[in-house]
Amino acid sequence: MMTGGRRLAALSVLVAAVLVVQGPLSPVHAQRASARAHIDSTVYVIGDRIIVHVDVAHTPGLTLQPLVPDSLGGFTVLGQSGMQKVTDSTARAEFVLAKYDSGDATIPSMPFLYFLPGDTASHYARTNELQVTITTVPPDTSQDIKDLRPIMSLPLAWEDIALYGGIMLIVLALAFLGYRYWKRRTPHHGAEESGPPQRPAHVIALEELGTLKAKKLWQAGQVKEYYSELTEILRRYFENRYSMPALEETTDEIMDGLRTLRPGTELLRSTESVLRLADLVKFAKHTPSMSDHEQAMDAVHVFVDRTKIVDMTPVAPEKGASDVAS
Repeated sequence: MMTGGRRLAALSVLVAAVLVVQGPLSPVHAQRASARAHIDSTVYVIGDRIIVHVDVAHTPGLTLQPLVPDSLGGFTVLGQSGMQKVTDSTARAEFVLAKYDSGDATIPSMPFLYFLPGDTASHYARTNELQVTITTVPPDTSQDIKDLRPIMSLPLAWEDIALYGGIMLIVLALAFLGYRYWKRRTPHHGAEESGPPQRPAHVIALEELGTLKAKKLWQAGQVKEYYSELTEILRRYFENRYSMPALEETTDEIMDGLRTLRPGTELLRSTESVLRLADLVKFAKHTPSMSDHEQAMDAVHVFVDRTKIVDMTPVAPEKGASDVAS
């Protein structure tokens, strides 16, 4: 039979063999963290602030981070304090929760992420669950039940009447101006049929170009206004001459429409150059040279002159001239 001394010696040999095979316990794996949660009460009213206190015990050197979302098991997380160091081996955090329905409820365990020194693997510590009871506001039975009060009607003050009246006048004025504008824009077919024929598109464009040239806008430093009026004249000529909605179209849309009409490569190139230059002036604050201003005006003149509709109707001879010829 083995004596006590022999047993102790055999146990020592066995422990030594295990340490040789498995090696000593690493200090990294010996470090851990644990979290414990508690609350101030177990009964709350709907919407009350429930403050959950969490104490974390850990070995020094750990990196801790709470992983509590905005909602937690039917509870709304109104806020959280973050980890607050208490000592080298303890930390504390607080979470403010609320619940908006009544009954018994369980606050789930809260996860905390931590990293061990010298170890890149992530580890988790979870708090204990907490039981609470959410109640409604009890009715006051000490008072008699009363009917609801009728809806109160407040008299209008003079300031309110003046404000509403002013708004009504403004709305009516805008409606009247809109109607007048619509009437002016709406063509009167009867008057057009009985009146003189509409002037040719090139006549209107050339008159407008002459008026613009007389203003001398770019000479006065009003370069943006000059190109705005110049391209508006050109766009209006497109509408009158080709029935294109050029005033509402972009430069690319206008050029696509003109290419289908085939006015000629030279006219297309010069017209696109004017429109692109005007876009740079109006939208990119580009400042062209004096020669650019004059060339833009000349290009519009050339386009109108070369694409105008020439009236080929023969002119009837005057009566006096026919008598002389006879």
